[in-house]
Amino acid sequence: MFSQIGLFEYPRQRLSAVASSGNSARSLSHPLLKAGHIYKRFTLASGRKVTLRVIRWEDLDGLLLFINSLVKEKQGDSSSGLYSGFDKKVTREEETEWLAQNLVEIEGGEVINAIAEIGGRIIANGEVTRGRYKDTRRHGHMGLTMISEYRGRGIGRMIIETLVRESRRAGMRTLDVEFLAENETARRAYQKGGFKQAGIIPHKVFRDGKYFDGLIMAREL
Repeated sequence: MFSQIGLFEYPRQRLSAVASSGNSARSLSHPLLKAGHIYKRFTLASGRKVTLRVIRWEDLDGLLLFINSLVKEKQGDSSSGLYSGFDKKVTREEETEWLAQNLVEIEGGEVINAIAEIGGRIIANGEVTRGRYKDTRRHGHMGLTMISEYRGRGIGRMIIETLVRESRRAGMRTLDVEFLAENETARRAYQKGGFKQAGIIPHKVFRDGKYFDGLIMAREL
């Protein structure tokens, strides 16, 4: 399930049907990406091979392990950079519901997805969700999350580049992302992806008796 992330922001959220959009998603999109579509493969400095691709139905158990590893991280580390969400363990039923809906959204042009997989294990997930109103159809909101052991290795940058490229191909003209203002790793990754600071939301997150600001970054495509 998607919320917002440690390294960056987590994309998981419950998505509802788009109101009054008609066929606008298709008219703005390139040929629709299919589940399992492979964007690229590359090798880390460590020699580990990474595949960037679109999620598919067969990823259900892998995605469940992925989201619950983030829940465990947040519960075990009060200083975690995870932004919001990850408050309780996700059940298989909840993940099944989310995945089924998300696959429909992906093939319908509402969501652009890119996961990173190493040795058959999902280690990162990124998404861009298209604006839900008629006059925001050319804008997208990005979210990205990654398990802690693979942060800072350039994988996030590759996912950001992929999502930016595919968003442009889908007819979007602007993107935004939001994460903890003190998350310098995320800030640097998005800056490398062409994002610039667009605003601060003071005291948006309250956690363990302390307030944290939210940082909004955006870019044109």
